[in-house]
Formats: sequence, structure tokens, C-alpha cells
Amino acid sequence: MENLGFKVYNLLAQIREVERLKLLFYKVLMHVSDIFSHLPAFGRLASLQLNEVTGEALLNILHNSPFLNTLVLKNGVSELNKDVLTSASVPQCFQSSLRVFQFKEFNVHEHELLLLKFVMANAKVLEKMTIHTAFWLRYSDTDMEKVKEQILSFPKCSDFVMIQLSNVNSC
Repeated sequence: MENLGFKVYNLLAQIREVERLKLLFYKVLMHVSDIFSHLPAFGRLASLQLNEVTGEALLNILHNSPFLNTLVLKNGVSELNKDVLTSASVPQCFQSSLRVFQFKEFNVHEHELLLLKFVMANAKVLEKMTIHTAFWLRYSDTDMEKVKEQILSFPKCSDFVMIQLSNVNSC
């Protein structure tokens, strides 16, 4: 896994002028998150799609993507420490360019709620946030109306954000 992480780092360092990037590695982004602490800046990256990523790796990528417009998390985020978010500086893209945020496979875990809260509280130009709940929630006793109310109650930095939450229980 470490060797694969090194290869991913080398690849990313060579394509730092890319405008659209999909990193759909399975488990790599979760197990070699330290490669993201030394990434070069992605000076032209406008659209980013990640399969699996730790919270710290995500923050590192966001800090190195100042012009990011669209962020898609296909399988949510793992291992996000509350202290990391409270001490984290706000990525530049949150201040000027992040307009679309999609969170797929949302599991209603505390760290995922913290990430949503962080994005909503800091993304000044965010226009659309789409949250797709994980399939397994259809069979759980999670009160999705309460979850939706909680998410909608988070402070919003953008006055124009539209928040959509897919509710698997109503399908």
C-alpha cells in the first residue's frame, strides 16, 4: 500500500495543472493519507471527485486547490477528528470558488455531520449541496427527518445555498 501511495503521489505531482480530477482508488486514499500532506498546489483544478478519503487528506487537498468549484465525495469521508476541523484554517476555495458540493453515501456518522457543518459554515459562494444517504439507512431506525432538520439548522455562510437531502426511506 505504501508503494502504491508513493506512485499516486508522483502521478499527482505530474498533473498538477489538471482542471478535472477523479481519484477513484479503492482504499488507497484512506490508507496512504500522508501523501496528501506534501501535495503541490493544483492551480487550475475546478472539479474533484474522490472515492474514499480521510478527513485530513480531504482538507489537505482542499487547501491545495484554491480554485475548486465542484467537490464530489463518492463514499463519504472517514476518520475525521473534531479537533482537526476546529483548528483547521478555511481553504481558499471555500472563500471564493466552491459552488457545488455532493456528498454520496452519507451514513449519518458524527464526523460526516461535522464535515457538512464545516462546509456550510465556511463556503461563502456555495450554491448547491446535495447529500445522498447510504443505501443501508433504508433498513435502519435512523430518523431521517431529524437528521434533515439538524443539517438545515447548521449556520450557513452562503445566503444562496440550496440543500438537497435524498431520503432513502421515502423511496
